Amino acid sequence: MVLLERQVRARKAHVARMASFIGDPILRLRFLRTVAPQPWYRAKLSRRLRYWILSTVLVLAVLIPFCARRATGRAEAPETRLVSPQPSRTHIAVKAVIVTPVWQVEKTQDSEVYSNGLRIETRSTVSNHPRLYLAFPRDSADPKGWIPRSQPVGIIYHATESSQAPFEARDNRVLKRLGESLLEYVRRKCAYHYLIDRFGRVYRVVAESDTANHAGYSVWADDNWLYLNLNDSFFGVSLEAQTHPGQAEGLVSPAQVRSAAMLTEMLRSRYQIPAENCVTHAQVSVNPLNMRVGYHTDWAAGFPFAALGLPDNYARALPSLWAFGFECEPVFLRSIGERIAPAVKLAEQDLLRNAARSGMQPEAYRNRLRKQYREWLAEVRRTNSGQGEEDEQ
Repeated sequence: MVLLERQVRARKAHVARMASFIGDPILRLRFLRTVAPQPWYRAKLSRRLRYWILSTVLVLAVLIPFCARRATGRAEAPETRLVSPQPSRTHIAVKAVIVTPVWQVEKTQDSEVYSNGLRIETRSTVSNHPRLYLAFPRDSADPKGWIPRSQPVGIIYHATESSQAPFEARDNRVLKRLGESLLEYVRRKCAYHYLIDRFGRVYRVVAESDTANHAGYSVWADDNWLYLNLNDSFFGVSLEAQTHPGQAEGLVSPAQVRSAAMLTEMLRSRYQIPAENCVTHAQVSVNPLNMRVGYHTDWAAGFPFAALGLPDNYARALPSLWAFGFECEPVFLRSIGERIAPAVKLAEQDLLRNAARSGMQPEAYRNRLRKQYREWLAEVRRTNSGQGEEDEQ
């Protein structure tokens, strides 16, 4: 303390001695004010002033560009990118199914016979509109990168959902009469390409080169392409049967299963149809008015994929959900049983994953997919204008 007091007195003496050399009193006063120590509150105020000045400058640096964007109406949106919708590959545990070569052995005015034992009754065949459809590439960045095609790429299996009689010998006459009435009805409607009655007889209804009114609003995808409204791109094969929610067995006769397997072999051999494109009506049917799947539910369960030499395509995530943002109501799953439920869950997981990859919230991403679907659907309608594209049974 003593040392500090001595230093203060020495400093004051030094300042006084220096001031004595300044003759002008005003200059002497300025000198003394300059070298005099400032009060503690004045130094603190200066620090606070510098802090507030710096803070104000930083705030203005942020607010001025923001206000300028708002004034010009160009507020920046978060960067988003709609990636190509993709399903996960890990859940599709299916083996490649080799296409067995099948060729025509005999052809008459009323029938055709093939090398695998298939016999097709052709006397009831009718013509319809020539096949023409659009295929949409899955991985293309161009939303208008579709291409026109006329080669069929898949098979949709239907049930006629028509009146049934017990499949017993005593009801043989009734069974035949019901089958004949059904064949005449589907011919008038151009409802399917093929009908398999309860005795296993295969009838060609609509010529293979033409469209049949069997699928209406529908969606499917393979490894490379997306397809909308599958009347043209897929064959319609219907088995005379009534499906029931949750029923997995006894829907068709063994003869029908054998005939369906031979018909599938022939069509896949003739048109090189991939196994993953052989699916049921319930898997592809959609309702664009409420954006829900399952508008038709035939073969939502119980289709004998393995007996037809096909993988379990029930395991494939529904493309209508992951590619176009459709939804599945719980009541639909409860009404059809649990066969398609895992595929619905997988598709929803794929949609969430794709939304995250795009940097979008799931609902915003779903709306973008739905917008894409409506645009493509409009193009499909223009392509098939006047052809009854939405007709189906």
